[in-house]
Amino acid sequence: MTSNDELTIAELFDFAFDLQQKLETNKIEQKLETFNLAINRLKLAEEKLDELHLFSDNEEINEVSTNELRYFILYALIGWLYEYRSSNREQRLDDIHLAISYFIKYLQLCKNYGLVQNIPKEQDDDNEKFRLHVSEDRQIKIQKLKEKKLLEQSVAKLREIMHDINRVDDEIKRQLYIEQIKWWIKQTEEDIIELKDEIKLIQFSKDPFPQNNNTTTATATNKLPIDGPFTLVTTKDRLYKEAVGGAGYPSLPTMTIQEFYDDLTKRQSQQPIPPPKPARLSEEHLDEIDDETHRQNVRLMDEYKDDNPRGSGNRYNRS
Repeated sequence: MTSNDELTIAELFDFAFDLQQKLETNKIEQKLETFNLAINRLKLAEEKLDELHLFSDNEEINEVSTNELRYFILYALIGWLYEYRSSNREQRLDDIHLAISYFIKYLQLCKNYGLVQNIPKEQDDDNEKFRLHVSEDRQIKIQKLKEKKLLEQSVAKLREIMHDINRVDDEIKRQLYIEQIKWWIKQTEEDIIELKDEIKLIQFSKDPFPQNNNTTTATATNKLPIDGPFTLVTTKDRLYKEAVGGAGYPSLPTMTIQEFYDDLTKRQSQQPIPPPKPARLSEEHLDEIDDETHRQNVRLMDEYKDDNPRGSGNRYNRS
């Protein structure tokens, strides 16, 4: 039986890559032993790559051969395996740090070849230590998701072509490896943010009120900084009494009913009396008014009545 040390880089990488793909798609049971086996194979491949110095920081991506290009994602695969490896609570924090370390190592390799511009820090600053990352702008996030989806479709299409032996050539392989590298760049950037937030949540669960040099928000016994008594559970009646009813409901009377009506009468008597409305003129007075406009209106009304006798507009039950 061939030992791991006697296996080539290609054999180690292909075996671990196949395991990672099956674990990601749930084609095999996600056992801890399977994750450890894939990690060990990839770490052996990493050692062999370091001995050969296949990658350099003073060359471009076009100068890397196609067979060597597929090993670009080795660090990303190790980081993914650490990220999703099942472990207990104490081991989980170590796995997260290892995953972030390998993801950043992968992004640094991509930066050396001009594939990315900036890489995140492995640890946040002190002022961001206990603050979750703010969500990105909606449009930027949608754009990243679209780009990642296009890369997924391109990788899936190229892998289908790879299964056809007659259509496989060096150009197809190279295009597939480049698309995989770009997809893993976006995936690792997302995972680093999520893993950093998970670290903060784990640390907060251990110490919900961390001590700070500038603030003293909690005591050594993690007690809430509250002065005086407080009510943990309140009721609707309590809220009404404090916010609406004042001293309580029903409140104490301030005057008798007779005093209330006397006060109401006094306030009404102080209001100004509105002027009387002018009396409506009778028909005789209207006829006596010597005004050209009034006479014209009367004349028009008489003509209207001649053309429209009373009841002429009622068409109900007429044959």
